[in-house]
Amino acid sequence: MSESEPVTVRTEDGWVLRGEAIAAGDGRGVAVLGHAMMASRRTLDRPRGKGLASALAAEGLGVVMFDLRGHGESGPSARDGGAYTYDDFVLRDIPALVAFARERFGGQRVALVGHSLAAHAGLALAGVFPERGPDAMVSIAGNIWLPSLESSRLRGAAKAAFLRGWLAVTERWGHFDPRPLRMGTDAVALPYVRQFWQMWSEDRFGSIDGGTDYLTALGRVKIPVFSVASEGDRLLAHPESVARFMDLVGSARKASRVVRHGELGEKAPDHMGLVTRTSSAPVWGQIARWLREELGR
Repeated sequence: MSESEPVTVRTEDGWVLRGEAIAAGDGRGVAVLGHAMMASRRTLDRPRGKGLASALAAEGLGVVMFDLRGHGESGPSARDGGAYTYDDFVLRDIPALVAFARERFGGQRVALVGHSLAAHAGLALAGVFPERGPDAMVSIAGNIWLPSLESSRLRGAAKAAFLRGWLAVTERWGHFDPRPLRMGTDAVALPYVRQFWQMWSEDRFGSIDGGTDYLTALGRVKIPVFSVASEGDRLLAHPESVARFMDLVGSARKASRVVRHGELGEKAPDHMGLVTRTSSAPVWGQIARWLREELGR
């Protein structure tokens, strides 16, 4: 495998996901990296060659990272009419990426390193279809917004207001483009936004048709899980919200890490800073060591 080799995966419903393999590793484990909503895989190795993906590769892990459907190079974008729901990430995209990594890396054990969207979607998959999920999971700023999982009335009110406004703007535009509001780079589709509002308003983490209960599935997760949160993430994945979400995960091997203000020589990183700020490198190193240990068991 050459350095930064382009790779593609076709999902069971025909969507082509594009990404890159940036390291072959030493044969003792593979990390599949997945990004946040309204972002792309570029956030997972920033600055290029010195980001999270490169830190994992430097520890001898095989590393691949992909754009989820409608993001980055895995078009069409929502701006161009691409349509999808949250269910597509849980039930189609992430299973396809895990299967690709297992085949491409000769049956090595595979971990999903998910940031935000890829984190909670990956954990849902691990409970719904454990045979199609990863062998280990790193959840970076992973949690789902539900009223019953929010301990703060203030944060709950802020989340409800955000989701109402998000849906209203998306209904008007036909998709949500985060660039004018400086909320990200990649547009998201209207059915996806509608599903997030449905989950919040019904206080239910599950498929859009009501047939699959992701919340209950979390309790069936058996793989080792390492959760990372930050005090600098004040709303999207507040450490308290992350902890309540992770309490639902049934794994007997769970580890957690909260980045505190001042410990990295500055304020704790915000939601995106956990994967994009070079000051987070000590955290990336800890993730790499945890992965080597768990994948080597």
